[in-house]
Amino acid sequence: MTKIIQCFNCGVYNKNRDLCKDCGAILSHKKRREERLKEAQKKRIEKVKNQPPGFVENLRRHPFFIYRAVGWILYSSFMVVGAIGAFIAWLVFAIAAG
Repeated sequence: MTKIIQCFNCGVYNKNRDLCKDCGAILSHKKRREERLKEAQKKRIEKVKNQPPGFVENLRRHPFFIYRAVGWILYSSFMVVGAIGAFIAWLVFAIAAG
């Protein structure tokens, strides 16, 4: 089956190609979508990398040892509460499953 696609950039007709023979633009909708998804993922990763650390993280790195100890206590308590919550969720689903 021959597929003829007109390039959206330059208007040249291409036969059975993923890239335009004249300008090199991507003709395949699947490949264009994949490229956009990759770019969006890179932007999201950069956005997360550029966010400032949270309150507890700032306390954990504070130069004054009392603030640093409070930060570690808060961080540890959040981790313990999260672990208990995960265990309770697992237990509920295990009982429900049978």
